[in-house]
Amino acid sequence: MHVRNMRERPVDIYALRVLLALAITGLALVGVGMARTEALPKPYRIPPPPKFELSLSADEQAFVFSGRVDFGLTEALRGLVAAHPQIKHMILDSAGGYIAEARGVVTVLRAHEISTHVDGHCASACALIFAGGTARSIAPEGRIGLHGYALLREHHFGMIDPEVEMQRDLAIYRAQSIDEQFVLQLATLPQVPMWYPDHSELRAAGMVTIP
Repeated sequence: MHVRNMRERPVDIYALRVLLALAITGLALVGVGMARTEALPKPYRIPPPPKFELSLSADEQAFVFSGRVDFGLTEALRGLVAAHPQIKHMILDSAGGYIAEARGVVTVLRAHEISTHVDGHCASACALIFAGGTARSIAPEGRIGLHGYALLREHHFGMIDPEVEMQRDLAIYRAQSIDEQFVLQLATLPQVPMWYPDHSELRAAGMVTIP
């Protein structure tokens, strides 16, 4: 019995060696796979489409903007102006959006002497765009909403100063020959509720320039 066990033991050793070799090979394959996975480029994140529409009016006499004042609006308007340099009018309908993008749109309006018009609703960042028109008009049912600047405490990281941002925009209103008393009133507005001046106030202040 003892002799038989001695003769079978080498077979057990060979089996263990085979299993060990298979295990090492498996680990090597897993390592190669992980290395290849880490080497692959990270998937490209496609940004969401802008939440605005910018096109020509049906009679092709004006640019028509509606939706959010979103990233890409300035570049889109610049391209449309380049394609249709004869158009000098822009119709607005927006509840607002990114103020930095609104400033960019104002630079395009002023550079190409484009007037602005509100048929329905234009508030917040849209109001700044409206003010950037070389001439400004409003439909009988049109409304322009204005408010003060603020950041929620949890969103304030010390990089953006609402007072500085407000002063930048007040300078745009002043550059558009809007009455100083009206501009100073803008500086004292709360963030909410939105202020909708009546048409007589807008005309008296020079915010609306076309009767």
